[in-house]
Amino acid sequence: MSSQMKPATAPAPPPSARERAKAETREALVQAALAEFAENGLDAPSLDAICARAGYTRGAFYVHFRDRDELVAAVMDRAFGAFLDAIIPTGAEAHDLERTVRRYADATVGLLALRERTGKAGAPLAAGVPLHRILEACARAPALRKRFVALLGQAAERVARTAAAGQRGGAVRDDVPADTVGALLVTLALGFLAAIDAGAPVDAPAARDAVLALLGPRGGPG
Repeated sequence: MSSQMKPATAPAPPPSARERAKAETREALVQAALAEFAENGLDAPSLDAICARAGYTRGAFYVHFRDRDELVAAVMDRAFGAFLDAIIPTGAEAHDLERTVRRYADATVGLLALRERTGKAGAPLAAGVPLHRILEACARAPALRKRFVALLGQAAERVARTAAAGQRGGAVRDDVPADTVGALLVTLALGFLAAIDAGAPVDAPAARDAVLALLGPRGGPG
């Protein structure tokens, strides 16, 4: 009887000093861009300002990014990724749809409180930049628009997985496809951000309760 064993997979070698240095440079540039965009908007900061803040030259910048729009895309990835992880964690930290909705409502209340404190309209969707700035950049650059749409799609997929788990457990109504629930909630979330961005009144707790009531199992308590 043959007893062939598959060779064990060798662990990945640790990154070299050169690879670590490259990763640190890229991270410094992304962090500098995050800070500049938060302070001055998406289009105002020059590459020179971003590089100076990071402590690197334009030459170092072009090692990591083809152009400014590619840096903006990296910043969008970072900011949206952090936001999604805070609202809809995955893996061992994943939670149910009700908690996801409540966490988003809490985040919205926080944005409204920030607007009250600063007296400024504008929802910092990514890197502290108001939503309309993100949309302006997407209108200007098709590559950024494509990346933004992809990020929204990823968010909808994550919400849909959470909704599907709730449907299997009987906590979420099952007569609406989970992917439709995901797309609907992400669209609603964008609408809330747009309202905050415009300075419109938003009742996040009331909206939260309405969404939970609508998504609850059929025949359940209202």
